[in-house]
Amino acid sequence: MEDIPQTSAVERACFPAGWIATPFKKELRNRSAIYLVACEASDPKKATAEAHAFDAPSVEEPPKAGLQKLVEGIRGVFGQPEPPPEVQRQKIVGFVGVWFMVDEAHITVIGVRDEYRRHGIGELLLLAAAEGAMQRGAHVLTLEVRISNQAAQGLYKKYGFQAVGTRKGYYTDNREDAVIMTTDSIGSPTYKTLFEGLSQEHAAHWGASVRHIGGG
Repeated sequence: MEDIPQTSAVERACFPAGWIATPFKKELRNRSAIYLVACEASDPKKATAEAHAFDAPSVEEPPKAGLQKLVEGIRGVFGQPEPPPEVQRQKIVGFVGVWFMVDEAHITVIGVRDEYRRHGIGELLLLAAAEGAMQRGAHVLTLEVRISNQAAQGLYKKYGFQAVGTRKGYYTDNREDAVIMTTDSIGSPTYKTLFEGLSQEHAAHWGASVRHIGGG
């Protein structure tokens, strides 16, 4: 939960005013979805330990007594409370969301801070999303992409996505069409070979990274 302020800030910076904000608090309770964040290691030698720091459970606030709730409620009526400070355990530079529906893993959003773009982070998030989908036993990966975004389509094709249709007027900011893209079976030996090759290629070009998905 403490990562929401940073992730929301990345999303606001990445997408136009008409973009519907992701309800992160609700999505964190959604067992049919995963959200992965890309973080900048404070020290490359400690990257693995920092990745596993995300396993630490968030501290839940104890329930407040009725009188305390009432007093806080009255304060809220007469004065705007100060927003809670942003807790930054690690600097989040990008994120990806994936919904799981039957045997399909649908990539809903990928966002990267502007100053960190063109450094392979979007592709790293795509790798992590595919890895998470494989771990969950999904059969295929799917997504939508703007029809004008040829660079993104090129990246997705590299990862085995193929255009299978369009959604007319899908994007609310300018009514642009979306291209629907999907992969063949990501559990097949052919796709796993492709994935491993692309993972090694990414590491060779951009440097090593630690991908840690889930609590294990």
